[in-house]
Amino acid sequence: MMMKAAAAAALVASASAELGASLHLGHDHFGGHEMERSFLMYTELPMGEAALKAKGWHKHGSTCDPHLGYAWTEEAAGNTKSAPIVLYTTQGGQVSGVGMTVVGYDGNSPMPAEQKKWATASPLAPADIAEEVAHIDVAFRSGEIVCSGKTEAASVGTTLIVNPAGGAGKSMTIPLKEAEVQKQGWHKGSCFDGMGYHWFLDTSKQDGTMSWMAQNLFPVVAMYHEGEMNAIFFAAHLSQVSIPFLKANEWDPAGLDSEKMCKNTCDEDCDFKGMVDTFSTAHVYFRDHKEVTCPSDLKCGITFPLRASCCEAERAAVLV
Repeated sequence: MMMKAAAAAALVASASAELGASLHLGHDHFGGHEMERSFLMYTELPMGEAALKAKGWHKHGSTCDPHLGYAWTEEAAGNTKSAPIVLYTTQGGQVSGVGMTVVGYDGNSPMPAEQKKWATASPLAPADIAEEVAHIDVAFRSGEIVCSGKTEAASVGTTLIVNPAGGAGKSMTIPLKEAEVQKQGWHKGSCFDGMGYHWFLDTSKQDGTMSWMAQNLFPVVAMYHEGEMNAIFFAAHLSQVSIPFLKANEWDPAGLDSEKMCKNTCDEDCDFKGMVDTFSTAHVYFRDHKEVTCPSDLKCGITFPLRASCCEAERAAVLV
């Protein structure tokens, strides 16, 4: 009888462990059941291998990468200027990350020297681009789940890791909770409907303040809604847009000069110096943007076609 009880207990423990691994119990997760890209030009991003195949994306590599899984691009040749987005999937077919290729136009470096360590050293997808490029990857999952063939309950993911293969000093985990990102020295910006509150990291300081030097801006900006991770945008320090609103190359529809970039903040002293020309941003939303609205008591610098550049009254110094 005791042996049977012990065997039953072992079976239950094994089943519980398997279930825990499958569901990623005890871990944070983020996002809803869909992903989108591009501010004002919202476009659904396929989530997972089946959806990517159905949309005609192309898979690269025959071996699962332990940090990102498998890379997928819209063009068979890989990344191009007009289609620079990479999506990743696990061995089990779930979405596992997103990447963006930044092009160094007109002989300019694609990233400031201060931020190059966050770029992927050996991208999983090829780039069919003549100019110098840098590739920024963000992993949504980590550990065994990436290449084990198992799946977990989180539709989008359980972590956000910039340059997951970079190792110590070259990889950055972005907290999934707004309270944690503040503790880690990020700087709170303004709220936009669809996005939530922006948070920036100045890598020269990392104490919650900003130097306002473009080269010190971490290349991924985090956004939170009701304290939870909601979206990110990739920030390039030179324009990636060929023709504003007509040929944006999957970046947001127009570049941002310092004044426009500062609409993402609530700071009177905001003035990004050292820019090559204009910033380009590329938003990735982790749920339907229509589900996210800023608190009604905020003062907003923009009210149409959406409420944007919204700040608490005591922080609304940059609003017009």
